[in-house]
Parts: sequence; structure tokens; C-alpha cells
Amino acid sequence: MKRRRRSTLRGHQPPKRKRRWRIALIVLAVLLVGTGILFKLRWRAWFGNVPEEAYTTEQAVSRVTLTPGEDFASQRTITWLSGETAQPAELLLRTINEKGDTLRPVSFVPTSEVIASRSGRGCYYQVHLDSLISGRSYLYTIRVQGTDPVSGRFAMPSEDRATHFVYMGDVQDPGIAESKRYFDYLRHAADSIDFFAFAGDQIEGPTDAYWRAWYTSIGSLTRSIPIIAAPGNHEYLKKGFGRELDPRWVRQFGYPTNGPKDFLGRSYFIDMPLLRFIVMDTTDIMGLGAINQHKEWLRSALKGSHQPWQIVLFHHAVDCVRDGRKNLVMHYVFKDELIEGGADLVLQGHDHGYARSTTRGEKGDTIAPAFVISSASPKVYRNGFDAVHDRLGSGLKLYQRISVDSATISYASYRFPEPVKGHPDSIIPETKRLYDSIVIDKGTAGQPRVRDFARTLPERFEFDSFGTDSKGRKKAAQYAKEVRDRKAAHASQRSSSK
Repeated sequence: MKRRRRSTLRGHQPPKRKRRWRIALIVLAVLLVGTGILFKLRWRAWFGNVPEEAYTTEQAVSRVTLTPGEDFASQRTITWLSGETAQPAELLLRTINEKGDTLRPVSFVPTSEVIASRSGRGCYYQVHLDSLISGRSYLYTIRVQGTDPVSGRFAMPSEDRATHFVYMGDVQDPGIAESKRYFDYLRHAADSIDFFAFAGDQIEGPTDAYWRAWYTSIGSLTRSIPIIAAPGNHEYLKKGFGRELDPRWVRQFGYPTNGPKDFLGRSYFIDMPLLRFIVMDTTDIMGLGAINQHKEWLRSALKGSHQPWQIVLFHHAVDCVRDGRKNLVMHYVFKDELIEGGADLVLQGHDHGYARSTTRGEKGDTIAPAFVISSASPKVYRNGFDAVHDRLGSGLKLYQRISVDSATISYASYRFPEPVKGHPDSIIPETKRLYDSIVIDKGTAGQPRVRDFARTLPERFEFDSFGTDSKGRKKAAQYAKEVRDRKAAHASQRSSSK
């Protein structure tokens, strides 16, 4: 009886194994095709940059910007743009004394640097001022050879009073009409504002035209009110899989260089009598090296503060409000650092919606830090309904007034006014545009608590960019249902708490 010999031919495989290989190859092919289609559809969003048209920089002083130094009570930096080559220049500073008299000017020679962008260049000048006196006002005149002088004025706040500032999320107005109207409105309150805080994406893209639009819309406010800003992703250029901050950003703001070594002038802190104000550049923070640098630095900045309060400003939220969005690094790495480090209030942007959440203590009470996301941009996104958020809103353009004294942080969010129908010169009073209100106080046992004063204010969900096709109508119906469910849940909570 002959034995059957097993086939030893190279490449012979049982039928089941061949089938598995075919399935694997088909799956791989589908994945490759799907990835290719996804890259084609998202290529511009992921890797493309807003085109920058060729430009020349006029030989005239423009984009004058006042920013604070590390010591808010005694330091200021003044920057400006003029021409495309460095010219002899000076800044004359005059002190107005207690009697209102203007003292003799002191001359400062600025540093200068020519910054080249993709399509042009400009020369940026900086003067750092030290030993300024609390409660005094100052006049300054900028002179650059071959240009007309430009003047400005600013006041140093008194150390014995509360700090007042306005925080805004993304401005990001491709035009200037809407943002200019908002800044014109805020101008009437400028005398009571110590500084503006911007959570990134001030502009639509890193081009000279968009920077010009932003400076046009904000107007003379940058000459007299200090600007504290965080970089946003729209201030960045995309470089393949990486990003690079617009080279104009650091030079035109001139912030303190007390941040992580690779983020000087981008992540920084400013000390004020009642608070330490910490700013993080979160767009370029996703690599391991940047994460570790910022973790150590943030921990040190929070723990090293000797002021009663710590406020932190950055662009990307730790708990996103945009539907379907999640930033893993901010949520899983930096949220705990902020809580454990003792941050009291965290101001964020990026999501083009409104959200406020608070930390819960062991007994379920609301404690610091409070986390806020806001926006003032004409671009709006659909919000999600994550239970972590105590308050939500969509389709809104908001500004926030924040006051800090030794015992409390008072936070109030307002809708920007729109002209009253039929009465274009009239606007609804600010008190009737209040959208959110909390107060953070020292609580007991050194644990700051958050008190919510907006429980009776209705939430507003005005996002409506769903489209008119059947898919859009289905999304709109689902969104409306989620809004109704949230309102019902809130009504139930209010009745049970009575």
C-alpha cells in the first residue's frame, strides 16, 4: 500500500489560509482607498495655508501695540511696525504727575527687527519700559526717521484697587465689519479696563491682510489698553505634519520670556498684585518634548505664585464644546495639572461656542477651577451636550467682564449688542444681555468655591447651519431634540432644588 505524500511545493497554502489573505488584502485596499479619499477631502484643512498676497509695508508708523511686562504694576512694552528696513527711531515718554503737569520727556531707543513672511517683509520696533509708577498716566510719542510722529497715552492702575479686564474668545472675523462694531462698543468702557485678554485666533489666517484687518477693527485700543494674547491655530502656518507660529506674532507683541525654553514669548506669565496671569501656547504643544516642558513649567508657575488668585489663558479647551471634538492632550494631561496646581479660572477658545464647567469636590460641591470657552467670531459651530458643562450656548457673540479683588473673582458673560429693530441708534442695555455669571470666593479650608448666579438665565442655542437637504433637516431635528431634552433636565433640576 502506497503512502500519500504531503505536498512540499513552495507556496502551497491550505484554502482557508488563502481566503484569509484575500480578505486581508481587500481590507487593506479599502483602507488605503478610504485614506486617500479622506486626505483628498481634508488636505486643504489639514495641510493647506491661507494664501498671502504680495504686499509692501508703508514707511509709516502703524500697528502700535501696548503689552505688559512680567511685572504688570511697573512694566510695559510698546511695539510698532514701520517700513521694510530699520531706520533711526526713538520713543519719547512723558509722565503726568499728581498735579496733572506733563514732565520733561525721556528718550528710549527701540530695538528693531525685519520680519519676513511668505509674501513680504516689515520692520518691527520694540521699547521695554520699566519702573513705571502705579496710578500715574504717561504720554508717549513714536518717531521714526522719514515718518510722521505718532502719539499715545496709557495709565498704570493703582495697586490698591481691584483688577478689571475683558476676556474674549476667538475674534476670527474674515472681514472687519462685525468685529469693528464690537470693539467700537467696548471702547466706551476702556477707562475701566486694565487689559484685554484674547484666547487665540484673533485673525482668520497668518497673512498681512488679516493682521491689517484686526488692527483696523480694534483701532486705537491697542495704543492705550494692554493686550494679553495666547496664540491660536489660525496664527500658525501649516508645515506638512507640523505647524509654525507666524513670525510676526512674537515680535509684534513682545511678551515676557519667562516660559518654557522652546516657547519664549509664546507661553508666559504676568504677575499682578492680586493674581498671576498664565498664558500657554497650546497649538504647538502636542509633541512629547513640548508636553513635558509645559507640564513642568505650568506646575512651577502655579505653585510659585504668591498672589491670592491664578488665572490661566489658552486656546484649545480641556473639555471641548464643539460637537465631536476632543483634545486628548489638553484633557488627559493638562486638566489634572490645572486642578492640582491650584488654578482658579481657566479661559479658553477654539470651539466657536460657549461653555462653562466647574470642578466637583468630594461632596459634589462646585469648586475652582472654573473652565470657560467663549467666542466672538461670526464663524459658529454646533455644540455638543456633554454633561461636564454646567452652561452651554451656540451661535452667540460674547465678551466677558472679569473683576478680581483679594476675596473674589467675579465673572460675567454678555452678548454683544445688536441695534434695536427700527431704532438703529439704540441698543439693549448690558444688564439685559447677561448670559452667564459666577463668583469664585475663598470658601472654607482654603478651597475656593464657585457660586453660580446664572441658573435662572435661559440658555440660547442659535446655531442653525445644518443645510436644507434631507441630511441637514435630519441633523436639525436631532439638535432640536437634544436642546429640548437639556431644557427639560434643567427644569427638573430646578424644581427638585426648591
